[in-house]
Amino acid sequence: MNADIAKKITGLSRIFLEWLKDNGSFRTAPVRCTIDGISPGVYFINIVRVNPSLFYIQEIVSSKIRGQVVFRSWSFEKKKTWKVIETEKFRTPIAYHNLKDELSDLSARVEIILAVSVSRGAYFAEALEDADKIMNVTIPEDVEIKRNGPFSRLNLIFYRYFAVILAGILALGVFSLVTVYTAHIYSFRKKVETSMEDYSKNMDSQAQEFFQNTEGQISTLVNKLKQTQESFDFDRKNAYVNVLRMAEELTKYFPARKKAYRLIANNILEAANYSEVLYELSRLPTEEYQARIFLATDRESVTPLAEWEPVFSFMVYPVKIESEKNDGRGFRITDGYMSIRENPLGSGGSSPHYAVDIINVSNIAYVDNAGVIIREGNPPGNIVAAYSGMVRDSGWDSRYGNFIMINHELTKEVLSKYPKATGWSTYYAHMKDLSPIKQGERVNANETIGFIGNTGHSTGPHLHFEVRIYKPNGIYSDVNGRFIKINPFPSTHSKKAK
Repeated sequence: MNADIAKKITGLSRIFLEWLKDNGSFRTAPVRCTIDGISPGVYFINIVRVNPSLFYIQEIVSSKIRGQVVFRSWSFEKKKTWKVIETEKFRTPIAYHNLKDELSDLSARVEIILAVSVSRGAYFAEALEDADKIMNVTIPEDVEIKRNGPFSRLNLIFYRYFAVILAGILALGVFSLVTVYTAHIYSFRKKVETSMEDYSKNMDSQAQEFFQNTEGQISTLVNKLKQTQESFDFDRKNAYVNVLRMAEELTKYFPARKKAYRLIANNILEAANYSEVLYELSRLPTEEYQARIFLATDRESVTPLAEWEPVFSFMVYPVKIESEKNDGRGFRITDGYMSIRENPLGSGGSSPHYAVDIINVSNIAYVDNAGVIIREGNPPGNIVAAYSGMVRDSGWDSRYGNFIMINHELTKEVLSKYPKATGWSTYYAHMKDLSPIKQGERVNANETIGFIGNTGHSTGPHLHFEVRIYKPNGIYSDVNGRFIKINPFPSTHSKKAK
């Protein structure tokens, strides 16, 4: 048997058995459908268990115009695995080469019934994708409408096997068993037919009541949604105005909080539901340091690292997420080059920042009232060499924690921008651990040299990244000599995009 067909049969059998449980029969609730793409109707499935290894399924559609019609019928039997031993569509056997498509159609209808069963009413099926098309049934003109005995297949089964059974029993000389067996089959058939007759009579009245009630239910639902939307619009605007008022009441000594409040107010105005409004309100920072971290991590307020251009065209971003491309996505520059900032540890004073601080936004969840950065469990990210070179220095610094410095060869591009340069290097600090790469070892561009950490004077895991140009009159000095610090990312791609 085709693997796809076997898989679909097994899946459907599990659902049907779950519906049956310990009962001998089961019918699903009616679901709205269309007949021939025009007439409204209902669709349902009826299941009868003959024994633990055999049950019959009928797909039935009912409408005022066409009455009740058996769409498809199936016989499922289990030996080693479940199999379809007989199937018909409008009383015509289904060919094996069409079985896969018919099973797929049955599966799609069962999925809609399952979805509707957990909703508030059958009419919710209309909201399901492609539900109208899936639930449509096209009935041939010559199909006979049957309102009694839908399980007429039992007659066929009965007559098909009766002769064989009778011959076998006569050969054994036990004619009495024929009478008992025939009575048993006949009794079973009559029970099924009687059950379906009663069901057929009830179905028409239920369908009519269903159509009458559905319109009123939809109208009530629409009115409730309108009222809810009006209340939400009012509450959202009220929250926006209040947060904006709070922002204006903050003095100039709280610039980060003022900016954060304004940003959150705008986010509230664009919220689509109450959950989004509550989420934005929960992010209101109560302290200035919290506001700075909020502004550093919020996607609306910070330009992604991916939009910044390295100072030299051959450089790559110094950070990446494990197993992902080095494209700057997911990272943000929290403090840029030459940004005037207060001491991040609260010791007072402010000074220019001659480097860039880079964080992995997905690593930061929020800041609690004690100023502790709460993590979501995502690693802060890898530190990689921005260009190929040789490790010149690494170790521990009381201010920058674990660090590593890589010397790079002078290129035409570097010399064209800095004609007096005698060399250049990149500097990486606040690393989680000491780099495993030792002094004198070579590294390639984009090679991992460590991991973003929180060592030294740091308020949270981030990379302190510098580009150093060595020249005789530089204002700083290290093991290479005197140098200046240049902006690693002087412009953004967005200007080019425009």
